[in-house]
Amino acid sequence: MCTAREVFVSEEALGDPRCEERVQRLLSRVESGTLSVVPHRALAGAVNKAGTRRSLERGGLAGLGGDKRVVVLARLEDGSIAPGYRWDELRSGGEQAKKHGVLCHSAIEIQSVVGCAFDCSYCPYSSFLCVHVDVEHFVERVTALTRARKTQRLYKLNNRSDTLGLEPEYGLAPALVECFAELDGRYLMLYSKGREVDALTGLDHRGKTIASFTLTPEPVAQLMERGAPAPKLRIQAIAKLAAAGYPIRARFSPIVPIAGWEVAYADLIAQLTAVCRPEMLTLWTLSMVDYDTLERVVPLAALDRRSLAAAAASADTMRGKKGAPFPPNERARIYGAIAAMMRDYSPGTAVSLCLETPEVWDLLGAQLVPRKGRQMLCNCGPVATPEALVAIRRACSA
Repeated sequence: MCTAREVFVSEEALGDPRCEERVQRLLSRVESGTLSVVPHRALAGAVNKAGTRRSLERGGLAGLGGDKRVVVLARLEDGSIAPGYRWDELRSGGEQAKKHGVLCHSAIEIQSVVGCAFDCSYCPYSSFLCVHVDVEHFVERVTALTRARKTQRLYKLNNRSDTLGLEPEYGLAPALVECFAELDGRYLMLYSKGREVDALTGLDHRGKTIASFTLTPEPVAQLMERGAPAPKLRIQAIAKLAAAGYPIRARFSPIVPIAGWEVAYADLIAQLTAVCRPEMLTLWTLSMVDYDTLERVVPLAALDRRSLAAAAASADTMRGKKGAPFPPNERARIYGAIAAMMRDYSPGTAVSLCLETPEVWDLLGAQLVPRKGRQMLCNCGPVATPEALVAIRRACSA
């Protein structure tokens, strides 16, 4: 799984037989010369070494293959081990619109892990890993939450980590799949670039868990995602889950316009649609990276000359914006080309955007799912259920 400079385990986790067994399984995949067992109250100091939400930085190309600064294993019921985060974290669409001018839906995201076992160059969660190991307690909390929230129907799991990157040792994914199978009108979303799905294929999921995989072409993965499973392995995992009847969604995220990107993304779409027909494809270019720091996360020489020139020309106007480094017209050009490719291979797949401006949505028009003001269906929206996507397809074909 990873190497770490320091590993901390709470005494309380080792005091629970089920948690202790899970801790030992996870530790079997962590290489570290230092392991400390401490009371839960002492964990805050360890987590501070990993940085809080406000001080997170992208790992960058230099961070690929590096050690985690800290790995922490503890119980959620004893209190958060990741300051600034909640297990029931609110994603605020209003805040995104006000601060960044982008479209997003408000929803609660359920979080049992902060930090990631993988180490992609563009990710700010790659240098540490904080895991709540009391899976049974987490499932109970989630069950109560879904029953209390009357309007939210889809729950995205571990947006700031990669749950399948911790499987099968963690055991959370199968526990939640079985949980949501029993919940009326509620859906779980597994959000991953992982490959460990064998524990899920035999479960009676009843179509209530959506498998959403982030994909990039092989050349992009080799540059920026060397610590994650290769795209072909992710597609093999998708094939297994699709064969087992799970609803499948794909995210091309981040879309990186390397030289020859059109051929690379057409090949990726061909590989994906050879094993399934995703109900939705969501697009998001490499974002939240100013041109001045772009070379930290991707070699500039690898980028498409037109896209790089557009980023350079708009460096001042895009600085600090959500969509940086590429300006709106360039992002729309890229999205439009990929949407057209998907229509050729899988006409029934809905295409949407993530955290994009109304301007870009308007430039693409009918190539995307219908939008009315701030209302649209996207990958992890609170009412973006498989039934809602079926209704859209019927309306569009009527």
